[in-house]
Amino acid sequence: MAEPIYAGASEGYDELFARATQLFIPSLLRAAHIESGQTVLDVATGTGAAARAAMDVVGSSGSVIAGDASPTMLEAARRNLKELPVRLEILDGQELPYPDNRFDAVICQLGLMFFNDPARGLSEFYRVLRNGRWAAVSVTTTAERSLFARIGAVIARHAPEKAEKLNRFFSIPTTERLRSLMGGAGFREVEIQTESRGIEFASFDGYFSGIEKGATLSGQEFVQLSPSVQRRVRDEVRDSLGVPDDGRRLVIEMEVLIGSGRRQSG
Repeated sequence: MAEPIYAGASEGYDELFARATQLFIPSLLRAAHIESGQTVLDVATGTGAAARAAMDVVGSSGSVIAGDASPTMLEAARRNLKELPVRLEILDGQELPYPDNRFDAVICQLGLMFFNDPARGLSEFYRVLRNGRWAAVSVTTTAERSLFARIGAVIARHAPEKAEKLNRFFSIPTTERLRSLMGGAGFREVEIQTESRGIEFASFDGYFSGIEKGATLSGQEFVQLSPSVQRRVRDEVRDSLGVPDDGRRLVIEMEVLIGSGRRQSG
C-alpha cells in the first residue's frame, strides 16, 4: 500500500477543506442510490464526512464501514464519528479486504484520483458490490476549477520534483476519462455529472492560512519549501485568483465530477 498522501495533515483539514467538500456529498449519496437499511462502504473516508452522511441515510437498520489508508486521517474520523456506529478500518482501496457481493453501495469522495491504479480500485468497488447495486465516486477536474489543488499545481511549477505527486489531483480530469474507467471496471448504466459550488472566504489570508499550517497535500508540500519559494507560490496563487490584496473577500469556484455505475444483475 502506498504512503498515505495526507499522513500527518489531518489537523486543520476539516476547517480548511471538508466544509467545502461536504457540499457535494448529498449528490454523491444520491448517485450511489443509498437508502435506509443498506450496508455501505466508504473508501478513502478522510475525516469521515461522507460516512456520517451515509449513516444518516441508512439509519439504525443499516450499517456503514469507512476506511482510509492514512492512520492519521482515520484517527480524525474516529473523533468526528465517535457517537455513531460507523466501523472504521485501515484499508487499501485497490485491495479491499472484503468478500464478493458484500455491500449495497460503495462511495469514494475525492479519493479515486490519488490511487496509483484507479482502474484497479474501481474493479474492487465492483467486486464487493451486490448484484444490481451502485457505486459512486467524486473527483476533481482541473487546477483552475479546484479549491486548493490549484496551489499544488503552482508548487509543482516551482518544485518540479514534486510534480508527479501533486499532479495526481488532476489524474481524472474529464467526463470521458471517468466514464471509461468505470465502464472498464464492469459498471453499467454509467452516469457522470458535473457539479460546481462557489466557496467563500473572508479574505485571501483566510483561504491560504491552512496551507501555511500544512493542511491537505498542497499544504504538506508548501511547508517544505524555502521561505523565498513559499513567497513566490503565495503571490502567484493570489495573482491567479485576481485578488489585489490579502484582505478582500474571496469566492472560489470548485468543480467536481460525480460518476456512478451499477453492477450488472444476474
